[in-house]
Amino acid sequence: MPPLIERRWVRGLGGYLFFLTLLSVALTAVYLSVESSNRIIVVRLGTTLVLGVALVHLGRVARRRIHAQPPSAFERALDQPPVEFRLAPLFVRLRDEVRFSMASQQYFAGVLWMRLQSLLARRPRQREGDLAMPPGRRWLRRGPSLATLRDVVAVIEEEP
Repeated sequence: MPPLIERRWVRGLGGYLFFLTLLSVALTAVYLSVESSNRIIVVRLGTTLVLGVALVHLGRVARRRIHAQPPSAFERALDQPPVEFRLAPLFVRLRDEVRFSMASQQYFAGVLWMRLQSLLARRPRQREGDLAMPPGRRWLRRGPSLATLRDVVAVIEEEP
């Protein structure tokens, strides 16, 4: 590996010497053809051009070396895949019960209504019969609407 690095430096140094030679020839011709009051501008322009090329080359070398380094622990932590979003199984089951209860009055009466009554029975000083089963919607024998279910849950949640 070291011979490759040495060859790269030799090639780069040769390129810079060739660039400086061409630039010197061109700037010498311009320097001799302008008035003496404007010659300092030509010198500054040539110096700026050489410095600009050198800085661009150094920036590329620095960028290449930075990217060649292995990533730090911080960078590896940033590249981790995002955590997969999953709903809790109990929430999914309750959500499905509400969805299916809205679609079918039979499902509401057989599943969700029993669950709501058991929640009501756990409350102190309340009995299962305190809450009347809400009527379903007549159209296609659908279960109660979300607003009706919200009212039933509010009754169960209110303080005795």
